Amino acid sequence: MSVLEIAQLTTTTENGVNQCTACQWRCTLRPGDTGRCLMRVGSNDGIIAQNYGLISAASVSPIEDYRLWHFFPDSIALSIGGWGYAFPVDQQRGNYAHIPTVEEKRRKLPPQRAAAFALERLCRGVIWAYGEPAVSHEYVLDLLQTSRASSRYTALVTTGYLTREALDRFGPYLDGISLDLRGFGEVAYARLAGVPDWQNILGVIAWARRHWRCHIEVTTRLHHGVNDDPRELRALAEWIRDHLDEQTPWHVLPGDAGVETAAAVVRARRIGHESGLQFVYGPEPNQNTLCPVCQSTMITRDNGVARMVGISDGECSNCGYKVYLRNSIFKR
Repeated sequence: MSVLEIAQLTTTTENGVNQCTACQWRCTLRPGDTGRCLMRVGSNDGIIAQNYGLISAASVSPIEDYRLWHFFPDSIALSIGGWGYAFPVDQQRGNYAHIPTVEEKRRKLPPQRAAAFALERLCRGVIWAYGEPAVSHEYVLDLLQTSRASSRYTALVTTGYLTREALDRFGPYLDGISLDLRGFGEVAYARLAGVPDWQNILGVIAWARRHWRCHIEVTTRLHHGVNDDPRELRALAEWIRDHLDEQTPWHVLPGDAGVETAAAVVRARRIGHESGLQFVYGPEPNQNTLCPVCQSTMITRDNGVARMVGISDGECSNCGYKVYLRNSIFKR
């Protein structure tokens, strides 16, 4: 058995049972037990990460495709994903919940090869974009380390259900996070994620911003009658403002079709602006980034191509408003 297949983030309970500490479920796994992610199995040797090195998807595309619009604008990234989710709701309907049983579909990609491929294709960065990174912790950590060693930027698309322990291992090599924040209440998270203690997500992401200086952008997909309550949306926007930053982009998208959902998106964007968020984006294609002060265009977006046209030395070229964009792998 390869050492790489043994999960790194584990503890032992008072009863001598191994406990996984990669995601917030913190499953205790006796030999033969399977974790909620369906990827980690208890054994006499420890907890086995069955999905190490197995790739569900990979592509080369603009970083904006992953709702990172203030992060290395107009750059190309290698996006990679694996198998497994932290949320049980996602396991029921997701494309990457189960490792394929057909050997031909069990594609492996060593992290060193992934980083080399990104360099060969002139990708500015590498992003983990498919499946929850917490349940692929060992591989994602190796991927971040090797990518940073070749001076690529790094980012994660995540539900935020990783533990502080997992984040602290990622932190030294992690530049950005695209957070899929399902809502801002118990009912919303019960319906859309199937998890308790949803507020722990907020603490982990705030820690990523405060301690590890990660660039954060938040995406919320609205579902009528589930997570579109105006009071909860206002609380969500105020949390972004107070615990991340008023310049943190909030992407508000329709989670399902219908007039009610479309109206909820419009309302949420208004609430975001009223709450003091400077950059609130919707689902429309080719949205530009406007200066919050003078409304001059700072970044144009057209058919997947972003251009910084009104920014000079980190400021609006027209009025001097200082805008925060992450465009360096050196953290400040």
